Amino acid sequence: MLLEHAEDLASFVKELQTETDRGLPLVGAALIDEKLRNTLESFFIEGKSARKLLTDPYAPLGTFSSRVEACYSMGLIDNFEYQEIGLIRKIRNEFAHARHGLSFENKKIMGLCASLQSPLPENSDYPVDTPRFRLVNAIVCIVLRLFYRPEWVEKERRESRSWVPDSRWYNANEKEPPQNVGFMGLVPKINNE
Repeated sequence: MLLEHAEDLASFVKELQTETDRGLPLVGAALIDEKLRNTLESFFIEGKSARKLLTDPYAPLGTFSSRVEACYSMGLIDNFEYQEIGLIRKIRNEFAHARHGLSFENKKIMGLCASLQSPLPENSDYPVDTPRFRLVNAIVCIVLRLFYRPEWVEKERRESRSWVPDSRWYNANEKEPPQNVGFMGLVPKINNE
């Protein structure tokens, strides 16, 4: 990782750790969402159509959930990332939709955080058994895995291509269609048949 990126990520993690219980999953999920959007942008054909899918108002891939599903279905994230991001998204949604008073002491939040599978630091003084730490750890692990994903994916960027080499009409009475090209013929209706 480039030093400037490592410093930026370290600042993000430091700020993430000082967030409120509600702010932590919202801010963490927002960075993951940004990385997923950037990954899709790097994979899609460049142009207006990709922007419409990802960032326009009412964009079909404008939500965190739709971006996760799109990235997974196109093989841009692996199964572990898909499962872990799904849990982070659920935790984020719990906090985002709670009117007030939700914390990491909530049984449902504790259960979701306990389900996170990101590797925990071993032999450390970190509070690895707390739900809050497990979420921070998972967010950091996923962000590290996705940090350069847009650049890697760009090497396989989709390009516009022609799937049908010839789609002209032919009058078979005047000219034979080209050889080795699939075609569909229309037969004129014959009277009384």
